Amino acid sequence: MKPIGCFNVLALIGIIAALLTVYKKRNITETSTWLIFYLLSTAITWLGEFIVLGLFDSYAYKPGLFQNPWAENLTGHLILNSTLWPGTALLVAGYRLKFRGILVITAGFLVLEVLFLRMDLYEHHWWRYFMTALAICFYLVLLKLWFPLMNRKRYGTVRFISLYLASFVILHLPTPLLLLYGKQYYAFGLPCDTVRASVIFILLYQLLETLIILFFLSRKTWVGNLVPYILSMTGQIYLASQNILIIQEDWKLGYTLLLYALTLTLCLLMEKYTLKAKNDG
Repeated sequence: MKPIGCFNVLALIGIIAALLTVYKKRNITETSTWLIFYLLSTAITWLGEFIVLGLFDSYAYKPGLFQNPWAENLTGHLILNSTLWPGTALLVAGYRLKFRGILVITAGFLVLEVLFLRMDLYEHHWWRYFMTALAICFYLVLLKLWFPLMNRKRYGTVRFISLYLASFVILHLPTPLLLLYGKQYYAFGLPCDTVRASVIFILLYQLLETLIILFFLSRKTWVGNLVPYILSMTGQIYLASQNILIIQEDWKLGYTLLLYALTLTLCLLMEKYTLKAKNDG
């Protein structure tokens, strides 16, 4: 099996775990709430990976698709942290696994890590096995506690944080994909690899952007719904005019703006129709 196939097998396991959990535990909450939980679980893994891998180069993924090591890292990150980790989080939350079950899952993840290291699909820099174990336990316990809180408190800070993290995933996802496919990147003058620098800049940018967007969307007025589109489009146009956003090949800025419009619309619909209090209908 090619290296990328091994990554895809793990991704499939995560997706199957998520789908089975949603189906088997569909009486616990709405499918839309499970989707929000999946997205926020993904966001947490993305932010954790951004710190330990993106900023501190703790390890490396080797899916075997690119010559550039940071394109390899980005690919491995997107595959595993968007499927296996959130799928496992749904499994733990849906079945309310106790700490013993979390320890079993952690042991399974460590076995996979050993296998990936021996197969040269992954390598440690300064990372250690006990760090993986601590990260998995913390992640799963946190999300096990967050799910019932999010499902019950569909208002205030809990709802805002849940929708913020879910919206960030929706808004950010097209950016690394366009980067990997060579359509665009962000040149912000950071003294590191172009792929790495691009991801660092746009992730921080979109974390702030998502916060502003959700603030206006939660106002629930037509003005509040319109402002995020104006701000986001203007922001990308400005970045392009300053040669920070670099468009490549046959891609056009208009296509990027169209993707922004699509993701913003998804965020708007999510804020309007999901995580609603029971008496809101």
